[in-house]
Amino acid sequence: MAQFLLLAICCIAVAGGAGQTLVVSSASTITPLVELYTSEGCSSCPPADRFLAELGTHIGPDFHALPLAFHVDYWNRLGWPDPFSKKQYTDRQRWIAHVNRQASIYTPELVVSGRETRNGAQIYDRIRKHNATPANVSIQLQVGRNAPQRFHAEITFDNVSGSTAEGHIAIYENGIIRKIDGGENWGATLHHEFLVRYWSQPYEVDTGQSNTFVELDIEPDWEISNLGLAVVAIDPKTGATLQAVRTPLNSLY
Repeated sequence: MAQFLLLAICCIAVAGGAGQTLVVSSASTITPLVELYTSEGCSSCPPADRFLAELGTHIGPDFHALPLAFHVDYWNRLGWPDPFSKKQYTDRQRWIAHVNRQASIYTPELVVSGRETRNGAQIYDRIRKHNATPANVSIQLQVGRNAPQRFHAEITFDNVSGSTAEGHIAIYENGIIRKIDGGENWGATLHHEFLVRYWSQPYEVDTGQSNTFVELDIEPDWEISNLGLAVVAIDPKTGATLQAVRTPLNSLY
């Protein structure tokens, strides 16, 4: 598991080990988190995986979102153990189901800004509505490299929402291709984009401006050239996205 250090600090100067620093700031309007709950063992999931990948190709200055694919673990006993699955992601899906008053959890499930969303056109509409809404939280992310398999980041939040937010850090990987040898997708070749490799535990983001410093290790089976880092602030009661930002990490390596 990736090591995660979280420290409250007043000021930190961030510089990459190779002399490079990535600096990215959130938009003035809300960039919503789009979550896909999926599994390699689920025959209904590949079309949803492709939908998330296609969504990612439309992201730009006028259409911004944070797509993330969480692989759940409850399919693992049905013929194909998904190596990307974690109970932590299943627990998050159960929490979202509770917020949405769902009777059960299922795959594939798509969630936009904490809300269950079943229609593809509705997903795009909800993203656009968030993109038209001024954000009460802004995020600046500075990322540098410590060592070949470690990087660090300074995250600056400016939270004027009037209440405490919940922060998460994610590492995701693109371009994963897998041949499946069991379960409902036996014989299929699956393509994964925005696959969550690491999702931090929640931490408080108080009102006003605050800085957070993190150090994260890159695991040996992660392809560095395909990794990205994301930070998201959500409403801890509703799961709604307050703001999100992401950046690829390949330029640091």
